[in-house]
Amino acid sequence: GALNWNEVRRRFPLEIWAIVGAALSLANLMSTSGLADWLGLFLQSSLNGFGVLGAFIAIYLVTLLLTELITNNAAAALVFPIAYSLSLAYGADPMPFIMAVIFGASASFISPYGYQTNLMVYSAGDYEFKDYLKIGIPMSILYSAVVLFTIPLLFPF
Repeated sequence: GALNWNEVRRRFPLEIWAIVGAALSLANLMSTSGLADWLGLFLQSSLNGFGVLGAFIAIYLVTLLLTELITNNAAAALVFPIAYSLSLAYGADPMPFIMAVIFGASASFISPYGYQTNLMVYSAGDYEFKDYLKIGIPMSILYSAVVLFTIPLLFPF
């Protein structure tokens, strides 16, 4: 009688466990099925005219998009092999591409579903999805501009 079911649910958010488990399962499925390899080839052929800087920006944006939909760990696990092979295909140093994956996977500001802490705050603080959009979009634009400008300066291609 010390806790009721609502209190247990609030303190142990099952949504977090479900989303993290599903995202890691999805990452594993994409890797084992060959979908991640296919996406890498598709991305390389799509970026054929944009050069190494275009490929770098695309890797960052793909990681950023995935980290808003699935967890940051799953997004990094999916995009890292694509980023590495893409950098080698362009004959560039892989480090800027790896850094793009790292920073892109850490940029979950727009959605409460991309990062476990966002989900905990989302349920405990009684926030709505639009609250994340209002603050997250400007934050993501500013963060992305700084990252995309700074990484090539510190880690040249």
